Amino acid sequence: MEYTAKFIGREKLAAEVTLFHIEKPEGFQFLAGQYCLVSVPDMGFQDDRGLRRPFSIGSSPLEKELLFVTKLGGSALKRTMGEMAPGTAITIGQPYGFLTLPETTATPLVFLAGGVGIAPFRSLCRYATDAATGHAITLFYSSRTPEETPFLDELTAMPGQNSRLRVVATMTRLAEGPARWNGLTGRLSAAMIKGQCAAWESAEYYIAGPPVMADAMKQTLEELHIPQGRIKIELFAGG
Repeated sequence: MEYTAKFIGREKLAAEVTLFHIEKPEGFQFLAGQYCLVSVPDMGFQDDRGLRRPFSIGSSPLEKELLFVTKLGGSALKRTMGEMAPGTAITIGQPYGFLTLPETTATPLVFLAGGVGIAPFRSLCRYATDAATGHAITLFYSSRTPEETPFLDELTAMPGQNSRLRVVATMTRLAEGPARWNGLTGRLSAAMIKGQCAAWESAEYYIAGPPVMADAMKQTLEELHIPQGRIKIELFAGG
């Protein structure tokens, strides 16, 4: 099933990352952490990849708008998204995806996010906080500099509203940006996970980010001897 939705506007979140506000179509329902196929109109930009692409929904089901997060680039779809005027009609498909909250709250959850892979985790954390679901969540968020980190301030403030949520952000390239960071530095590692999450051995792990990041996280979880059955992965290839 497909829905017609109205583009409301865009805002720059961090560096090249842009947040798109979309009017939620009547009857469109989704679970936090899911994604959908988005089709934009033909505005004269063409390539062999077309004008349709999957996007994780960055908003919570409790929010009035749909939020999509992406880096604008040279593809026909991204160029179209960069030129669309408010009010433009786009098409969104039904939601898919398994990076969703389990029915039980007994199993702790660890989210490993990189880059725009934060989108489903922003949805999950926002929903878990606003709906007071009771899930024990530790979000590990790796980025280059604070200026390039979408939702950083919102996410780091969220544990103040949700005692079951812990947010651990780490920066990997502070030398290339202004030094306004007092938190962790370096890439996500097995030692960092063990040191920052007391329940790491029994947790279920969700990974979302670029393929290189996802591969690195899989290797890290192998070091920790986390069974494959407790790992869920969603890739963000960009473009």
